[in-house]
Amino acid sequence: MQRKLEVKRTTNWGEFLSRLTQEKIKWHPSWQQKVSNIYYCGNYPNMPLIGTKGCFNYNLILAQRQFGYPIRGLPAAASPTTLLTYYGEGDVTETLRHIRSAWKRVIRMERDLRAWGINREIPYHQWVTERVNQVKLPFRRIPTQSRNEEQNQDIELGEIKKLKKEVARLKEKNVKMVDDLLGLQHSYADLNREYEEKTEAYEGLIKKQRAERDFTHRIKQDLSTANKELTMRVQERNTALLAERQWKNLYEDIKRDKQEVVKRLQDLQIQVNVMEHQVEETMVICEESVNKERMLLLELEERHQAAMTRARYYMVEQEKDVVH
Repeated sequence: MQRKLEVKRTTNWGEFLSRLTQEKIKWHPSWQQKVSNIYYCGNYPNMPLIGTKGCFNYNLILAQRQFGYPIRGLPAAASPTTLLTYYGEGDVTETLRHIRSAWKRVIRMERDLRAWGINREIPYHQWVTERVNQVKLPFRRIPTQSRNEEQNQDIELGEIKKLKKEVARLKEKNVKMVDDLLGLQHSYADLNREYEEKTEAYEGLIKKQRAERDFTHRIKQDLSTANKELTMRVQERNTALLAERQWKNLYEDIKRDKQEVVKRLQDLQIQVNVMEHQVEETMVICEESVNKERMLLLELEERHQAAMTRARYYMVEQEKDVVH
């Protein structure tokens, strides 16, 4: 059965808060990890906040035990300083600017170097109690009205009857579910047995497939090795054939060059023979020409001697004439 939300007035809230105990208050979920608490910002001794209607502050340092951190002592006197400013009270622009600037310099728990205890002899619990009395807490306990209690009792009795009927119905349902559970257990045992048999067959099949896969893998490795060896042999054979073909081509080229050289030698021999014959003929002609020139030279010498002889004779005659 769903209940509507109960609207609480001022007195109801006072009564609710007066009944709170330490066990009823949970400051954070149990699964929440510890975080590094912020102690103060900028020049403020605590945490300034900007709200929709004004500016205020809060002191997380006072609740550090609820967040799982030990209390090192009562805080400094400036830590609980109150900040409360409403926008309608005047110009708060400067305050807003200071708060924004302060949030740029956040000081967390591990970097807080301020002195905690102003008096180490005063326990923290005593200081909290005095602080509660100073701010008018706790709320005074307000007795509840008897009529409301009777109405609540009638409501609770009706709910108890409904719950008893629901419990009886659930018991009958539980018996039926137990029977169904027994049937399911038998079915589960049969299925489990069948599953074990199938599992054994499956494992045997897996082993057989693994053995076949290993055998196939070994065959593939052997074939791969044989293929590599065959490839190397084919490459060696191709290299040998290529070398043989190159040697044959080289031999044919040498043989062809040799034939050409022999032919050229033969041509040169013929040319030499022709030239020797020509030289012999030329030498014969030259000898004949030299002999002719030699005969002509001898004839010219004879003529020259005859002319010289006549010239000497003429000169002698001339000398005789001159003498006479």
